[in-house]
Amino acid sequence: MMLPPRLVFALRSLALSAAMAAGLLLAGGLVSAQDNERPAHAQIEQGVQARPSLDAAAISERQPMLLGQALEGLKGARTDPSPRLFFVAFAGYGPEAVFKREALAVRDLFDARFGTKGRSLVLVNHASTVNDIALASPANLDEALGRIGSLMKADADILFLFLTSHGRKDLLAVELPGFPFNGLTPAELRAMLDRAHIKKRVIVISACHSGSFIPSLAGPNSLVIAAAHADRASFGCEDRREWTYFGDAFFNRALRREHSIERAFTRAKRQIGRWEARAALTRSLPQIAGGEALRQHLDALTRAAAQQE
Repeated sequence: MMLPPRLVFALRSLALSAAMAAGLLLAGGLVSAQDNERPAHAQIEQGVQARPSLDAAAISERQPMLLGQALEGLKGARTDPSPRLFFVAFAGYGPEAVFKREALAVRDLFDARFGTKGRSLVLVNHASTVNDIALASPANLDEALGRIGSLMKADADILFLFLTSHGRKDLLAVELPGFPFNGLTPAELRAMLDRAHIKKRVIVISACHSGSFIPSLAGPNSLVIAAAHADRASFGCEDRREWTYFGDAFFNRALRREHSIERAFTRAKRQIGRWEARAALTRSLPQIAGGEALRQHLDALTRAAAQQE
């Protein structure tokens, strides 16, 4: 019997919280985010907090304005033929703030380290951002990708798409209380990218069972990185955290040291393995696939980022 997705997510979150609590007690308490041998923890939002009720009708009415403002801020003009990187982050699961924090932090990282400022946007589901940031809905993502595709030079530019949420096999959770969102499937995401005529893609999915997206999305011009094997859970999705395990290892640590996305993945996978072994967790087995034809373009972006530092 298959449990409803929301119940699955809730039970998994409780189990992971218990496992993490045991590991932290053994280690002597919470540790600093600067400790490379332990995942970063946030010292915020302690305890149970009441979630504010949302005016779904009013928030929905603001979506065209919020999304329009974000899309109008994207720059398409170019002065040289070198490859450019565009960035989109999608924080799908609204009841927990870790996904919001992670998406916003990764955007800041890419704007600073990979020069995407003016070519980046974030879609977020969380009560704290509904007045300022467009929702992470499938419809908003579809429209955003369409606009970005119209600005990209298809044979040169690359989209970096980061999705962070809960997940189960073949489904990324998209949820905000009061909104009838459906989850996002691999086929739906691929259809959005194809409609937008975005040829060159780096897609990073931080969610349980995210490896199940690889068969539909990976290809010579599409590099896909998943936080977990199709049959495995990933970790670190508690509400109070700043980062998930994968986000911390890959973005917060590895990509601050490496310019190469593939080398950063290798570094992050080793780090996650050490964290999971220490906490006696079942290995998530992060995955990478595709992108064979992208390597030359990714190398060009790596060199350009290195020259800016």
